[in-house]
Amino acid sequence: MRVTLALIIINVIIFAAQIIFDPGFTETFALTPVIALNGAWWQFLTYMFLHADPLHIFFNMFALFMFGIVMERALGWKKYIFLYLVSGIGSAMFYLFLTLTFLPGELTILMLGASGAVYGILAAFGFMFPKEVIYLYFIPIPAFGAVFIFAAIELIAGITGIMPGIANFGHLGGIITSALVMLVWKHTMRPKNETEMRHYKFYWE
Repeated sequence: MRVTLALIIINVIIFAAQIIFDPGFTETFALTPVIALNGAWWQFLTYMFLHADPLHIFFNMFALFMFGIVMERALGWKKYIFLYLVSGIGSAMFYLFLTLTFLPGELTILMLGASGAVYGILAAFGFMFPKEVIYLYFIPIPAFGAVFIFAAIELIAGITGIMPGIANFGHLGGIITSALVMLVWKHTMRPKNETEMRHYKFYWE
């Protein structure tokens, strides 16, 4: 729980810094593909701690609180923080690749927000607790199925551009990156007791 709360606090502090020091702060640390590829490599990491507005950070931090506390306890803080950061970086990389492929004209548009990292945590939750019910637009759905639905929505929205101003390919990238990490960990992690075995039945079989 401590790492999750620390991440939330860091995001809030950096959002406050944006308010104080913008526009230069956001332009420097958000991910603008053409700038990042020309030497501003730190943007692949720093972008995930910036947000566009109060609602953006609220919903991201709310989701992180809801799923992050569970996943921090399930994975341990080291794997948890690794998954969070790698999902965020993977989100940026997939966003860059898919934007180059489908929407090359958007390479000058900046990307920011913890959404890719948070989607990574959500995807990991779906792997480890597949039968737990979560609510997708008020509809109860098993967590593992919800992950696939989220991925499909982000892919379709990204290709069609029906959600302007939202980095759907980045969200999808966070899900894919997390799924790859979880598949690797599937062969290295083991449940500690029978209770965990029941929780992780799908993940471990």
